[in-house]
Amino acid sequence: MKDVEGLYSELFEAASVGRRHGERIAALADQTQSRWQTLWTIDVAPLTVPQIARRLGVSRQHILRLTGELHAEGLVESRLNPDHKTSPLIVLTPAGEKILHRINGAGRISNQALLESLTPARIDDLRLLLHDFIRIISDEDARHI
Repeated sequence: MKDVEGLYSELFEAASVGRRHGERIAALADQTQSRWQTLWTIDVAPLTVPQIARRLGVSRQHILRLTGELHAEGLVESRLNPDHKTSPLIVLTPAGEKILHRINGAGRISNQALLESLTPARIDDLRLLLHDFIRIISDEDARHI
């Protein structure tokens, strides 16, 4: 039991360290990690606010507020959604693309530094373990629903 509790503690600490690191990278472009994640998600494909929220695992209200702020700054815009008249698609503007490119560039430099400390094989091993962990917890949760 103690080993699992310690694992959760380390996962929480890793998530916290990752968030602080992401905040530092995003701040280079006067953004936050939440905004970076939102821009990054929108860059993959035009999405509605609920779709963005589901992909990021946060509330629709949170994404509605963030996209409103990003819209006011000219980084995203709404487009007509042919599948849903009242839920527009959110897309990056050229200014949003420029900001995202700047943040992602800083992220790539940071990732390269990480690769110099951890080999690709060790990163792959960690990812496999995390995927197993996520699957086991998800399966356990599904059994109790």
